[in-house]
Amino acid sequence: MSQSHIILVRHGEASAAWSVHPDPGLSELGRKQAENSGKDLINQMASYQLLSSPKKRAIETMEIMRIENKYPFKLDSRFIEIPSDNVDVNKKKEWLSRIFTAPVEELPETVREWRSNLISWLKDAEGNFIVTTHFMVINALVSYITSNNAISYFHPDYASRTEIFTKNGELTQLILGDDKKTVINL
Repeated sequence: MSQSHIILVRHGEASAAWSVHPDPGLSELGRKQAENSGKDLINQMASYQLLSSPKKRAIETMEIMRIENKYPFKLDSRFIEIPSDNVDVNKKKEWLSRIFTAPVEELPETVREWRSNLISWLKDAEGNFIVTTHFMVINALVSYITSNNAISYFHPDYASRTEIFTKNGELTQLILGDDKKTVINL
C-alpha cells in the first residue's frame, strides 16, 4: 500500500512580466510570500522530497521556504510553466486565455505533451513531496484529478499551497490553495 502527500506551492509574485523578462526572480512582495509559506511548511520539509521548477521565481521560492538552506531540493523540468516559447509575446495573454478554457483534446501538441508528463509524474509519485511550481502546472494537475476536460480549474494565489493526497494511486483528498483572481503578468 502506498500513500502520497503532494504539496504544490505556487511561486511568489514575480519581479517582472513575461514581456519584460523571460525568467524573472521574485519581487519583494514575492519574497515575503515565500517566507510566509515556508514558515507553514518548515516542519514537513525534513520528511518530504523537495522539487522545483527550473524557473528562477520557483527556485527562489523554494530557497526562501527552506529557511537557512537546511534541506536539499532538486530541479525538475516537468514542473516548468506551460510551454509558450513559440507564441508571440504580444499575443500571449490572448493565447493563454484560449488555452485556459479549451477542451484538453483541442490543446496544442506541445501543451498536451507537457500536461501528459505532469500526469505521468503524478501517477508514479510515491512518498511525500513539496513542489514549487506555476499557476498552470497546478491547474493542469488539479483539472486532471478532478476529471475536468479543460486545463483550468481555479486561480491559485501566489505562494499558496494545493495539497493532493493519494492512496494506491487513487485520490483520497484534495485541498485547494487560496483562490484569487490572479493577474498574470505579461
